[in-house]
Amino acid sequence: MGRQQPTTTATAPVVLPLGREGLFDPPAALAALAAAGAVRRLHYADGQVGWLVTSYDAARRVVADRRLAVVMAQPVGDSATQATFDEAIGGLDDGFVSLKEPPDHTRLRRAVAARFTPGRVAERRARIEAIVADLLDAIERSGPPADLRPAFALAIPSRVICELLGVPASDEHRFLHPTEVMLDSAATPERTAAAFRDFADYVREVVARKHADPRDDLLTDLAHGDDLDDRELAGMAMELFITGHETTANAIALGTLALLRDRDAWRSLCADPALIEEWSEELLRHLSIVEQSFTRVASEDVELDGVTIRAGERVTVSLLTANRDPARFAEPDELRPDRGARGHLAFGHGIHKCLGQHLARVELQVALAGLARRFPTLRLAEPVERLPLESADVGVYRALALPVSW
Repeated sequence: MGRQQPTTTATAPVVLPLGREGLFDPPAALAALAAAGAVRRLHYADGQVGWLVTSYDAARRVVADRRLAVVMAQPVGDSATQATFDEAIGGLDDGFVSLKEPPDHTRLRRAVAARFTPGRVAERRARIEAIVADLLDAIERSGPPADLRPAFALAIPSRVICELLGVPASDEHRFLHPTEVMLDSAATPERTAAAFRDFADYVREVVARKHADPRDDLLTDLAHGDDLDDRELAGMAMELFITGHETTANAIALGTLALLRDRDAWRSLCADPALIEEWSEELLRHLSIVEQSFTRVASEDVELDGVTIRAGERVTVSLLTANRDPARFAEPDELRPDRGARGHLAFGHGIHKCLGQHLARVELQVALAGLARRFPTLRLAEPVERLPLESADVGVYRALALPVSW
């Protein structure tokens, strides 16, 4: 059955459903909303009412529409935590490129984009392969069972981002801890504030270090350039530390889980690791680690699928349902590497498309191919239903542990 077009008298506002079905599928209530229409009224955590977009075509239009500017507003969660976060970082969001609009977005992104082109990322591939090999060696030496989240999925992007930004690997706790607090729905505003005050102090220290002791790394380049002031640079460093590890770690962990859950899929990858690009793209679509886009706010009235989004109203895109839209992806709940999944919205679309998408792709590809070559008999060490998985309030799906054996 095709999607029904909503009218301007959309039904009562809904609260965004959380909690996956069958490990990876959208919540049943969210899937029902998507089947009923592409645009629905949505309650936000701070009490405001905006719009939820669920279809692939409408999602692409929203995230590419320059009349819809990115704002920091969550559809779920604790709005008090957002206020304490803002206070704790002390204005470092001046450097958060993902939350800026042109001309600031253009200037900030241009300052850093050269390090994330496909060509520059390809130059780092050999080093990423070496990191993966070292971690696989350590796992093999330790023997089964192993928890692949800390020992592999999280360790790969953490080491890569440390090397890219030019900080020692021993510093990783300075950005891993605040990220864990940010994703913990039980964290109090006070705990969140304390974690991010420490994080803000750390990135300011790193910037000062890059001025005093320049090295061959991204933050040194930015510190000795003319594009950013120190506050913007510290803010950009904070954003790069967070985005440079967490979603990629979840893609590696959950991608491994998806393949191990389907033994035919795992055997297929092990038999032909050269197909890793196709598998990776399909996993990115199928998993949709980032479940919602950054919220947008309309600068003027915008017509979208029969609905008028008024100036000042918010819009949030469900990337989870957009990437499962049957109008774009046939049999969307099936894991099919031959479908040609490029074009998915796992990294967004438009000017705010993920800056690190090419790096994340390579890390995911190298990680999964490395596992398949080294441990073809890899299997889950716990029943699927006992694995700790969650959808964080900030819209990130993750595995808290991934116990395996071989």
